[in-house]
Amino acid sequence: MQNPFAMPHCKVFHAPGNNKSGEHDAGLFWSLWETALSGRVWQGELINRRKDGGLYHEEMAITPIRESNGEISHFLAIKQDITKRKHHDEQLFQAQKMEAIGKLAGNIALDLTNLLTVIHGSAELVLADKGRLKDCDRRHLKKITDATEHAAELTRQLLAFGRRQVIQTQPVDLNQVIGSYTKMLNRVIGEAITLRCHFAEDLPSVNADVGMIEQILINLIANARDAMPQGGSIDITTEAVTLDAGYAETHPEAHLGKHLAISITDTGMGIYPEYLPRIFEPFFTTKQPGTGTGLGLSTVYGIVKQHQGWIEVSSQLGQGTTFKILLPANSPDVPRATVPQAKPARLARQEKILLVEDDDDVRMVAHDVLEGSGYQILDAANGLEALNIWKTNASKIDLLLTDIVMPGELNGWELAAKLRRERPGLKVILISSYAAHQKERNQARDLVLPKPFSLEDLTDTVRNCLDTARRAD
Repeated sequence: MQNPFAMPHCKVFHAPGNNKSGEHDAGLFWSLWETALSGRVWQGELINRRKDGGLYHEEMAITPIRESNGEISHFLAIKQDITKRKHHDEQLFQAQKMEAIGKLAGNIALDLTNLLTVIHGSAELVLADKGRLKDCDRRHLKKITDATEHAAELTRQLLAFGRRQVIQTQPVDLNQVIGSYTKMLNRVIGEAITLRCHFAEDLPSVNADVGMIEQILINLIANARDAMPQGGSIDITTEAVTLDAGYAETHPEAHLGKHLAISITDTGMGIYPEYLPRIFEPFFTTKQPGTGTGLGLSTVYGIVKQHQGWIEVSSQLGQGTTFKILLPANSPDVPRATVPQAKPARLARQEKILLVEDDDDVRMVAHDVLEGSGYQILDAANGLEALNIWKTNASKIDLLLTDIVMPGELNGWELAAKLRRERPGLKVILISSYAAHQKERNQARDLVLPKPFSLEDLTDTVRNCLDTARRAD
């Protein structure tokens, strides 16, 4: 046969003799030829090794070619390099797996938030009664509040991983955010590790929650520190990148267009290749028992995804690791915002609050806390009950404090909108376990009280909201 390699992905082989040479496993090799020599078509995938040592995947079909007398004289092999497709499929599968785990973790965390709010709030209410408590009772109650605060932090991390944490984004300068946080980061890493920052100039802003960007930094820097017990260096680099269709083909999570990249590179021990696909899974950790929760990288993953970004990781054993975070960039004309300063808490002035919460225990705790702080409280278990209370008390209500997700015809958003049609200036605080209807919240500019909340969180948020209303009046 003339020019058997004329087609770039088509090869013709002579029928083999007793030749066992080749790159493939001997068992697979002879299984392949046993099928072909029997006159049947063999189809399958092969893993080959390049001259440089790298592996590549091939999809191949081998078809016997017969002479006029029926004997097999040649074999036609049609193959295709599917290395990129396999890599893409693996990345897509990993993204889908993380999405499923995130939903499960988020749902569990949502159920825990109400329980933790009740436990913590009830313990704090008892602690507030200083006259009747013995010292031992006070110690035990303090242990309860400390434990629930720790559990609440774990819950917030699960909510972040499941992308259900409440975020408040604004256009920010990442160079400024990172630069102002380096003092804290240096305290985390200690004197044996050198922290260097390399900031690109004239970066566009990104829409981000400053507190969560700081959380990303602290988690990644702490991990880098732990990978360098004998010391080393960490480099934080920012840059602007523009991603095209070619890049998106090999990165299923990527989006086209302009992005800002934050790279955190350490000179530590690196990550074993078999661990890389699992490092963002909740509770997966390679640290010794008792030294890590396995939620640090999960939190980073969830926060980045909630900011419409993604993470790339590269690591070599003994040479270090790089985490590269990519976030969508704003157009150059979007102004950068400054982080609002917290408003000082003030004493209650007998204002009347309409409290709407479908969980009886959470509503009871919130009622007792606010009433004990000097407010008048009107309770409702759902949106319809709240409307009935509103009909006879509309002119007296100073604040609507409502859960967002409630059963029945009206959720918290709809209830607030309905009441504001009658009282446009009504102050509203929304209670939420996750970042529901983020766009609507930003437009309404309402305060959000994340669950689980402490009594101080509740009273401070209510006071700040009412004081803002009074200054606006």
